[in-house]
This record gives sequence, structure tokens and C-alpha cells, in this order.
Amino acid sequence: MTQTAPPAASTRIRRLGIGIVIFLAVYSGIWFLAAHQIETRLASFLTSRSGSASAQCDGLTVRGFPFRIGLFCDAVKVDDTKLGASGAAGALRSAAQVYWPGHAVIEMDGPAELRFSPGITTSMDWQTLKASIQATLSGLSRTSIVSERLAGTLVPTLGEDALAFATNTTELHLRQNDSDLDAALSVTGLDLKPHNGASLLPLMNAAIDLTVKDRATLLDRGGLSRHALRSSAGEVRNLTIDLGNGMVTTANGPFTVDDQGLISGAFKVTMRDIAAWRAALASAFPESENMLDNAANMLTALAAGGNDATVTLNVRDGTAFLAFIPIGVLPQL
Repeated sequence: MTQTAPPAASTRIRRLGIGIVIFLAVYSGIWFLAAHQIETRLASFLTSRSGSASAQCDGLTVRGFPFRIGLFCDAVKVDDTKLGASGAAGALRSAAQVYWPGHAVIEMDGPAELRFSPGITTSMDWQTLKASIQATLSGLSRTSIVSERLAGTLVPTLGEDALAFATNTTELHLRQNDSDLDAALSVTGLDLKPHNGASLLPLMNAAIDLTVKDRATLLDRGGLSRHALRSSAGEVRNLTIDLGNGMVTTANGPFTVDDQGLISGAFKVTMRDIAAWRAALASAFPESENMLDNAANMLTALAAGGNDATVTLNVRDGTAFLAFIPIGVLPQL
């Protein structure tokens, strides 16, 4: 009696099943080997860093099997003597697809404390803080950071009064655009007040969109330095400050930063409801009331007695001028 051979289809299915099992075993081994290498080498790197920057990741683990891979820390600390800055925050969680490890999403828990030389301290907490990064072999090509319900205090220098701040949402976007650096920052519901004091201004929405020429390298590894924006030039495409009730000011124009960090430029500024702006700023900064009166009177005259005006604001070596009247000094970069 002749024995019948098994059908060819059953043989193919069995071979396919064996192949899948072998693939899964090999893939799992590679994933866990890679995770182990990342965990051990990163831990060794963090503890042996000899440059100006150092970092600490408490409870370092690598998770995400099978389709993701990510770094998890119970708490993080960073210190950079070159920048004169240090910081500490809560737990960090990151994740990237195994087929695109250079694109990661990150979540971080508060509270956090940041310190900058000389004596500037910021403490803050938030409801959520998320970031997205796209990394290359040389550094970052772009990054976005978004927070919700962020609040904290800023001490400008030792001995000065603290400034409390809070926002509903905050977004920061940076990207390399050929050799240039594009940056955009927006905040909604910004509230500023002296520590334990009343709000300085109505809740503010603000946004700025700008480009700094030939500064794409700031996102490269080691590209950020304390005075990285000195001897640079760029353009503010849009700056908007909105205090509500029609009180909106916009500005745009080119700028330069000299080798001392002093800003110069010519900006087209449009202010809506000059009288309301004057009243709000005089209430927040009563010591500047005379200067605010002079500026408001000049804007009203330029607007032919109206309450809205469009003017050119000239900034020379860090001092802003409305026509020939100095109205403020910009911080040195």
C-alpha cells in the first residue's frame, strides 16, 4: 500500500510558522541586547563624563519592547559649567519607534529648578510637559516643547524680589533651516506678578516667530554656548502681544546682535488702543509713568489724534527709541 505525502500547502504553513518563531526569537534577542547595551553604556557615560557638562539619571532603565525603545529615569539632573547653568526635575519618560530611533517623544514630571550664573534661579511645576525631537548624528535637526498649566517663580539675581509667573499653554519650536535657525515661541494666559502680589498686567497671550542667520549649529551637539547669539543677525517675522479687549501690539523687522550682546534693529510696530496700553503699563510700572505719558502722547500725535498707530521703533546698541525719545533698554545677550 502506497503512503500519501503531506499536502504542499501544509508544509509551507509549517515552514512559515517555524520562520516566524525564529524571527521573533532573534528580534527579541536583538532588542533586549540593544536595551542592555544602551542602559549599561549610558550609565557608564553619565558617571564618567569629564567635559563641562554632566548629567544624572536616577533609576535608569530602557523599556518599550516590542515595537518601541525608550529611556526612563526616576529623576534627572544636569550641570553645564560652560553655560553656567544647572537643573533638576522629576521623572523622565521617552519613546521612539525601533525603525526610527532618531525621532523620540519625551515626557517629564515636575517640579523643576533651574539655576543660571550669576545668581538667577527659577523654580516651576506643570500639569504636563512634552517634547518631540528629531536627532541626527551631529545633534538635533528640530525640537518642539509643549507645556500645560506651567507656573513658577523667577529670582532675577540674589537679593532681588521674586517674580511669579503662570501660563495656560507654552510652546517652543526650534528647527535647522539650512544654515539658519528658525524659532517660534507662544504663550497663552500669561500672568506675571510680584511674589505674593497682584497681577502686573491683564492675562496676556504672546507669540514670536524669528530666524537667526547662520546659527543652525546651535542645535548641534556642543553648539550651545553662553554668548552664542553674539555677532549674529536675523529677522523677527512676527511679534504679537495681546492683553485682551482690543489691546494688541505687533512688531516685525530685522535685527543684529554685536559682539557685546547689544541688539540693534528697526521694527515696524502697530499698537491698538494706545490709551489702554498707557494705563495698563503705568499701573504696572508707576516709576515710568512720565516716560509712558511722553510715548503715548507721541504715538497719538503720529496717529493724528487717533488711538491706533503704526510707527518705526529704532533700537540702537540695546536702547529702544520712539523717534528721539528713549523708551527702554533691551537685555544684553
